[in-house]
Amino acid sequence: MATPQMLALDQALAEVEVPPPDPGRWAEQLAGIARQLRAVIGRHRDIVPASVGLPPGGRALRCHESVLAIMRAGGLPDRLSVAGLYLLWIIVNGFSLEETQTGRPERIDPDLAPAVGRYFASLPGDRFPTLVAVAGEFAKTDLDERFEQLIAIFIDGLTEQAGRS
Repeated sequence: MATPQMLALDQALAEVEVPPPDPGRWAEQLAGIARQLRAVIGRHRDIVPASVGLPPGGRALRCHESVLAIMRAGGLPDRLSVAGLYLLWIIVNGFSLEETQTGRPERIDPDLAPAVGRYFASLPGDRFPTLVAVAGEFAKTDLDERFEQLIAIFIDGLTEQAGRS
């Protein structure tokens, strides 16, 4: 029996348009799906915490099937494709939870990242030399840029792992 949380997730995932697998564009297709999922979560802020621990059903199954088919079409072995599916959801859900600050009425405070950067820069350099050295990176507030970097790292990692198989 479908729970209200499962129904909400299913309804939200109806907004995700998954393309048919194209071996030459698999990485681009995965990135596009990740962007769509992030956007859907932004519009339906409660679906991530409500769906954690639920078995996929309905449109979530369709999405899982399509993502796996895209990775397999791109030449990724089955084991890596399954790991990639899990990691894609973890990246998108984790990023989106932080971005939407689910459970709080406001989104990320634009002053938070610079404040974190200033805090790390103020730490004693002899005890935290690396945090102090990279403090400026924490101050960057472009969430789109940060998300794109995470997805690029994810896809590069899949590509590298597939090359080792």
